[in-house]
Amino acid sequence: MSLTLSRPPEAGANHPPVLPRRTTHRPHRDRAIDLIRFGCLVVVVILHSMMSAAVLGADGEVVPTVALLHTVGFTAASWFFQIMPLFFFIGGYAAISGWRRTQATGGTWADYIRARLRRLVIPVATLIGLAGAGLSIASELGVPADLLAEASTRIGQPLWFLAVYVGLTSLVPLAVHFHERAPRRTIAALAGAVVAVDGLVALTGVNGLGYLNFLFVWPLIQQFGFFYADAIHRPVRAWSAWTVMVLSLVSLGALVGLGVYSPNMLINLNPPTGALVLLGIAQMCILRLSHASLNDIVSGGSDRTAVGHEYRARIWERVISWGNTYGIQVYLWHMPIVITLIGALGYAAQLLSGVPAGDGLSATGIVLPEIESNWWWLTRLPWLITVMGLAALLAMAMSKIPFPGEERLATFGRAAARGVRASISTSEARVGQRLLSPVTRALIAVTLAMGGIAIALLIGIAPLIWTFVSVSALLTSLVLAATMKAQIPAESDVLSVTDRGRATASLG
Repeated sequence: MSLTLSRPPEAGANHPPVLPRRTTHRPHRDRAIDLIRFGCLVVVVILHSMMSAAVLGADGEVVPTVALLHTVGFTAASWFFQIMPLFFFIGGYAAISGWRRTQATGGTWADYIRARLRRLVIPVATLIGLAGAGLSIASELGVPADLLAEASTRIGQPLWFLAVYVGLTSLVPLAVHFHERAPRRTIAALAGAVVAVDGLVALTGVNGLGYLNFLFVWPLIQQFGFFYADAIHRPVRAWSAWTVMVLSLVSLGALVGLGVYSPNMLINLNPPTGALVLLGIAQMCILRLSHASLNDIVSGGSDRTAVGHEYRARIWERVISWGNTYGIQVYLWHMPIVITLIGALGYAAQLLSGVPAGDGLSATGIVLPEIESNWWWLTRLPWLITVMGLAALLAMAMSKIPFPGEERLATFGRAAARGVRASISTSEARVGQRLLSPVTRALIAVTLAMGGIAIALLIGIAPLIWTFVSVSALLTSLVLAATMKAQIPAESDVLSVTDRGRATASLG
């Protein structure tokens, strides 16, 4: 499997990096990649659903708990269902393809950032706003504060991924630039940083230092996705791919055996460690070996004369299209559904406390079974079907909620800017215009988006004030992103009372 890049032409100091001359066509979406990406989200939903449970405490209160996490079976299975490296790897593949599509149509970094922010931030803002309002209503109805705090935490947990993803997305043009100029050195620098952080944690025993790897592990795996995108149309060297996969898994197994990394790949996720890099390399090799076969499957089969070929292709097309449209919504809304269902089951268990169900069983044990009991395992399939079905329905419903378009947001942003300029002095207006250049606005927009998500993740969305702060940051991010598309006043016209002139602001 060859993953080398030919060196691109030199770019001038005042111009953005150009694509290699061999890129002669506009990149297209890969349906197999889209299917795997949606499949990764489904795996996360299943995992969270299986791990979410509750028991009745000594006083009959509902106590949320985490199931399976520390069992041997879960630890072994984590090597297979830990798909976050694969997701970020695929994200790198999609990111470089999307950036090159943007460049092929004459778009700029601002266009790329604006489109990605809108796609990611709108669903998150909707979730935080509605979930925060729902928790506030539940508080008024008398739901205990500790349960509301737990619900707030659980709703925010999946958002770490989106906070990281927004940050990586904003750096894609720069990351691609480094990839096209010095691909191997970029990989070596990031890999060295990961090793350094893991070594520092091992030497000092301060696990908190491991969070520095958020800056290196996921960007490194994203860079592997860039390599994959450049190698995708080349012949597959099966022997090379198998060798790399085996070496990465053997290395990972050896490091786990030596106690460097936890054998539980879910524990290696927070904070991320080099174990995820090795696992991601193995997943990349598996995808490389199976990519062509997957594309044949989603195309209806390699035999285009076979009966049912077009029918199967249409089915897969609908699945992939649905996943592209609603996948992010399913990911965001599955935890509110899980929390609501667990709360309903816990309430029912409280009502049925002490009611016999025959053969020494209680109605409480049937509604809220003991974790890992036979009855608990028998109810997992109906539980997963219920969660997935409701998540799919809610995802489609949430996507229908109207949201202001870019032009309206840009109009609001310009009106707000005029109001600010009217209230400040001439010199302050000049400084403000320089500070709010397109690049600055883009950076502020990304920072606000990550900050709004971080509030929901680290602080929560209850009480309602945190919902308001988080959503305000996200909406402001969208307004700033929208103004990057609109025409921005030239500095000579900023000070004009009539604001007549407009100059086009673009990012190189």
